[in-house]
Amino acid sequence: MNLIVGLIILFVFIFLWIRWQERSGVFFPARDLYRSPAADGVAFEDVHFNSGGNQLHGWYIPASGSQVVLWMHGNAGNIADRLDQAVEMKRALGVSSFMFDYRGYGKSEGRPSEAGLYQDAEAAFRWLTETRGVNPRHIILYGHSLGSAASVDLALKEGMNAGGMVLESPFTSAADIARMIYFGLPVGLVMSVKLDNIGRIGEVKMPILVIHGVSDTVIPFSMGKEVFDAAPEPKTFLPIAGADHSDCFDVGGEGYWSAWKTLIQNSESRIQNPE
Repeated sequence: MNLIVGLIILFVFIFLWIRWQERSGVFFPARDLYRSPAADGVAFEDVHFNSGGNQLHGWYIPASGSQVVLWMHGNAGNIADRLDQAVEMKRALGVSSFMFDYRGYGKSEGRPSEAGLYQDAEAAFRWLTETRGVNPRHIILYGHSLGSAASVDLALKEGMNAGGMVLESPFTSAADIARMIYFGLPVGLVMSVKLDNIGRIGEVKMPILVIHGVSDTVIPFSMGKEVFDAAPEPKTFLPIAGADHSDCFDVGGEGYWSAWKTLIQNSESRIQNPE
């Protein structure tokens, strides 16, 4: 009897510990926006919009092209950490960017969660289409790392018929990441966070580009390949030799931007030849 009680207590302790760990291990927000596009001489609009009662903040960086990239960043920092890439994207592709912070990140109100992540991405898309008046087919969804789950979720929502999707350094699922961290233990069975890219990407109906650094030390390269294999056509996989988790654009150089250009061309083709 004492053994049974002890096992129950142990199970409850492990359950509560995993639930606490999964939240603290998924989101690493930073509040300080230590730079802005103005510091690089880049024109931008400071944007505030509502998501589930939280005021979110973002930057809209206009360019001459008709396409707009909706950025869904990773689990750490905030949009200021991605500014170098956004500036280079404008130069290389001539596309506009809408970068926003999830709730709890940067100047955005609230507390991060998986449900909030999805709600915030949808609110950002609605701001582009309803407030800014952008044609959904002109929007390219871009999810890096954690943002890949937000991007996949957004691509599956009714009315979110974007022109294409780029996933960079994506993972298969939160359960797979947890299993990797906890020595193969099936902790995913008691996790509330799902972030299930591998189980959902097969239903996406738009051109897909998956990019992954071969030397990624955060999300294994093999996971990015698994996500790509599960994705439907039309799709492209771009491995970046020597790249880690967040430097694919820098290491990949022109090859990186060339893959983006092809995805954008496929997106434009969908606009000219709607299904």
